[in-house]
Amino acid sequence: MTASTEPTLFCRTLDWIKARATRDNELATMSRSDLQLLAADIGVSEADLREVVPRVGNHSDLMDKMMRARNLDPEAVRRAFRGVVRDMEVTCARCRDSGTCRLELEAGTAGTHSHDFCGNAGTMDDLLAAGT
Repeated sequence: MTASTEPTLFCRTLDWIKARATRDNELATMSRSDLQLLAADIGVSEADLREVVPRVGNHSDLMDKMMRARNLDPEAVRRAFRGVVRDMEVTCARCRDSGTCRLELEAGTAGTHSHDFCGNAGTMDDLLAAGT
């Protein structure tokens, strides 16, 4: 993998889709084959694409805050582990515990309680063990 400070293709694509979908419901008007091609281009399934696009907004920010709460540098993790981060982003966007996450982050307890609610806690453990 090559290091880069640019956002991942996945993040940039989801940002573009979110902006377009918000403006004119572009995702809903895309043909199934276009959705499949787009999903393949960014390395997710069509089902994942349909599920995560509506929730992309704040989840990316929450994931970065959670990484910081766990003593990880989000930018360094993105540079070193693009594929892992893409999977983490999908997990985070699918999360149904974002309210708990926000509360724990605000309380300053997210780092110690993340295993109780965060689907990425184990992956963050692995990243910490790798010295990221």
